[in-house]
Amino acid sequence: MQTQLSFEGNSAALDRSQVIKLSQWLDRSYANFSTYTRASIEVGASGAAPHEAKALAEQRAANAARALRMLLKTELPITTVARGYRSPVNGLDDSNDFASLQLYPDVEGLKLPDCNPVPIPGFKR
Repeated sequence: MQTQLSFEGNSAALDRSQVIKLSQWLDRSYANFSTYTRASIEVGASGAAPHEAKALAEQRAANAARALRMLLKTELPITTVARGYRSPVNGLDDSNDFASLQLYPDVEGLKLPDCNPVPIPGFKR
């Protein structure tokens, strides 16, 4: 399950609407899968000075991770990646001021039926 948040220019704060969007995304996510094994957050920030953009991205990542931890039903490991960009948009005209959040379902815990119970010649499990 994945969602994306946008940030205003030099801001690292999540506003009320972003927190609501994050909460609604989690509600939909838990409706699809009851348990998750981990989460990841990739964050970008743009600025003329690369080290300042990277520092802003790191702040955004920390704030997004804090908000996610508060809203999750259970504690999960969260990995973050923060990147600084010189340009406010990428080659596809998408904003470089974003946070992309991903949850990974507990596939092992789902105990799904074997979709291919007949052995496939040459395939070893």
